[in-house]
Amino acid sequence: MKKFSAVQKACFLFSLFFLIGWMLGNGASCWASGGEGGGYSFPEMAGWKQSGEIQIYSRANLYDYIDGGADLYLKYDFQELKVADYVNDRKASVTIEVYRHKTPVHAFGIYSQERLGNANYLEVGAQGYSEKGVLNFLAANCYVKMSSVDVGPEDREVLLAFAKKVVENLGGKGSLPSILSSFPREGEKKNSEKFISREFLGYAFFHSAFTADYELSGKKFKLFLIEGIDQKDCRNMVQEYLKHTGNLQTKVEEGRYQLKDPYHGGMDFYWKGSYIWGALDLADETLRSKVLKLFAEGLEKRIEAL
Repeated sequence: MKKFSAVQKACFLFSLFFLIGWMLGNGASCWASGGEGGGYSFPEMAGWKQSGEIQIYSRANLYDYIDGGADLYLKYDFQELKVADYVNDRKASVTIEVYRHKTPVHAFGIYSQERLGNANYLEVGAQGYSEKGVLNFLAANCYVKMSSVDVGPEDREVLLAFAKKVVENLGGKGSLPSILSSFPREGEKKNSEKFISREFLGYAFFHSAFTADYELSGKKFKLFLIEGIDQKDCRNMVQEYLKHTGNLQTKVEEGRYQLKDPYHGGMDFYWKGSYIWGALDLADETLRSKVLKLFAEGLEKRIEAL
């Protein structure tokens, strides 16, 4: 048998790794390397069987499945979608869509964009909600959407049973982003929290932000929180914002900023360390000062707990 030299062995291994890498980068499923939710397989359900092949979509062809909504999912670092259809003997059907995103925060982001404030919320995954023939939920770094046809009056119970099995196969329910606990509870509208993954307020330098809706003393407004990489990152964001709104100061320091934004009106926000937080659409300065102080206290507690 012909023996290979060390150089030939090295070349062979390099070629093999290159081939595997090329396959993974060109549509091959790679859930096992996707962190949370990796290696996902759809559950077996008594009385139901999978119909047809599992459909798999990547960033390159997500448009083939959700043509009108793919852009939004891509903004939230969508990685891969798996879709399975189930049928039973009565010709009822259930479809399960598992959208895997880069991080749990990005999965929460797309979930937060689509969830309904007045929906029937359920304890499934990190959080879920149902409507007639629909059950959507968040689990780890996956956003799961389920729908049914002709299931009948037990529709909600059937979807919930499927959902619990899906959560098990994903390796656990995960949780909502812990940073949401920093938001003041007083006046907050339940389930209004959102994660904006890019260009908060339309500015590219505000790379992402969490928001929540409020109503206090008859005033409706929004609070926001930007988590920077570090203090320097936040300084750069504040500096860019001041420049773009014509409020550039000679020295940019941590503290409170009150200014006019040509697109968003009066702005009131604080910067400290790696956090920027503020209020939108709240003209009452007394109330603004109160809620921003409560916000600061919530952030302090979070920082102490880390």
